[in-house]
Amino acid sequence: MVEENKEKRKILVTGSGGMLGTELCAAFSDDYEIAGLDIVQKTEDRRQKTDFVKCDIADKKFTRKTIIELKPDIIIHAAAWTDVDGCERNAEKAKKINETGTENVAQAAGETGALLVYMSTDFIFDGNKKTPYVEDDLSAPLGVYAATKLAGEKIVKKLKKSIIIRTSWLYGKNGKSFVETILEKAKKETTLKVVDDQVGSPTYTMDLAVGIRKLLDIMLRRTKGEGRGTKEIFHISNKGEVSRFDYAKE
Repeated sequence: MVEENKEKRKILVTGSGGMLGTELCAAFSDDYEIAGLDIVQKTEDRRQKTDFVKCDIADKKFTRKTIIELKPDIIIHAAAWTDVDGCERNAEKAKKINETGTENVAQAAGETGALLVYMSTDFIFDGNKKTPYVEDDLSAPLGVYAATKLAGEKIVKKLKKSIIIRTSWLYGKNGKSFVETILEKAKKETTLKVVDDQVGSPTYTMDLAVGIRKLLDIMLRRTKGEGRGTKEIFHISNKGEVSRFDYAKE
């Protein structure tokens, strides 16, 4: 419980209107002061009374100005272009958002002394391993999206205070996901073709947000609330595994 006369720590969530961002704002809203940053404001931001700033993270000058003025203690960088096929078609845009955008956020985090939590992905691996990937496994990105997300990791690793969280196959209420795509196609088509050689762990965004909250609470207790010297990588997902084919059938 936070004492009434104790100033709350401020968390800035980039991509606050996204599928994960909305859940992160909700998960931290009780004990933290929340600020949301995105290119558009969603209904969820207003409902949660999140302080919101419209900002394109690819705009270095405005991103820096915004973060310095907000003075967050923690930045959870969830903003990204996650359309894998779209990234392949437009590599320049993918790099602008996922790499340059991350660099802009990271530089501002370094200037303000904020702990930066970077949301990454299992896509940085090639998928050839037959058992679950662990944090020390070597990355081998296949495709533009994976390469830009890995580039973001390398940028974040240069900071004195950072946490990299890799997750997989997100689905939730506030954005497009595999679940939504299959349901929409099922309404229009009598037969669906889905690959059966891709296996992963579908992860519910609300569960992930709660897991990140628990992780940060532990990390901040260890460092007396400052995240000082924190440079960690964690894999967080829901339990279990399924192929894309069986996932679609379910």
